Amino acid sequence: MLACSIAAEVGNLEVLEWARRAGCPFDNTTACWSAAGSVHLRILEWLRSRDCPWDEETTYRAARGGRIDILKWAREEGCPWDEKTCSRAALFGHLDVLKWVRQEGCPWDEDT
Repeated sequence: MLACSIAAEVGNLEVLEWARRAGCPFDNTTACWSAAGSVHLRILEWLRSRDCPWDEETTYRAARGGRIDILKWAREEGCPWDEKTCSRAALFGHLDVLKWVRQEGCPWDEDT
């Protein structure tokens, strides 16, 4: 299971494809988290095209990494977010990300 997440994190589509062909399951939502937290939008797109599950952690990791491109794509594809998306952007100093997510209606709280 971990093979898919590691391949997603390092951006190795060849290994990811091989692992899936070999029957390696997606490890819940962590493969999408791994791709979003790195610099691999194309890997995240590939994962989602194969119904890899995701949740709010995907947007947290993209915000933490300052990846507006991943956040925009994820939101267009219906990925959920919540207050932690804003707090991660703020905590890691990504004001541009924080401004964008707030403009798009992402909730925030006192942690932000």
